[in-house]
Amino acid sequence: MAHEPTGDGESEILAVSLRTYLSEADFSFSGLTGKEATQSITRAVVRWVGASGWRCRTEAQMRYIDPPRLTSGGCVAYWSPSWSAYLDLRVIRKDGPPIAVEIDRADESTAVDKLRDEALRGRPALWIRWHGALRAELPAGVARLHLPTRSSRSPLRYSLASVTGTEAITVGPAVTPEARADAQRRDQERLANEKRAAARPQEPGCTRCY
Repeated sequence: MAHEPTGDGESEILAVSLRTYLSEADFSFSGLTGKEATQSITRAVVRWVGASGWRCRTEAQMRYIDPPRLTSGGCVAYWSPSWSAYLDLRVIRKDGPPIAVEIDRADESTAVDKLRDEALRGRPALWIRWHGALRAELPAGVARLHLPTRSSRSPLRYSLASVTGTEAITVGPAVTPEARADAQRRDQERLANEKRAAARPQEPGCTRCY
């Protein structure tokens, strides 16, 4: 399965490639729970990855660009945002940078933040959104493939008609050189903070407050 060279528009090219693959495979499902539907879509994406000659990792660790800050919450101190997060899929290729993939039923998730940071690092970022309304704007460098589903009540189940190749693809603006350079600076700052945090003596556990 052929793909164009990497670049700012590659996220969209990959979204089109995936949509074409799902259409040719007549991908659909019926009567699945939310978890089962996400799993079905994930398996289909993994098959697309294999057909493209790539491999992927599930629940792949990634790090946010902005340095976390130590925040106090009562008796507990914690880092916000967390030091790391996990991508649903990280696609590994020999012919280009890895692809970040998130698969979600709703907009209320951390997917946008994770994909935004991966795009700022120069990596294609693909968001597969199924069911529900969509947010109007996307971060720079991120492409979204929408798979519209129907749902039933009592019990709640989801169905997806066969992908036709016309499902909506939305793309954020191109990542500017200035934004990428700023992200690289902030990324290096975060790494430095991480090293300093790792070098600190371990603090005692939580102390009960009265």
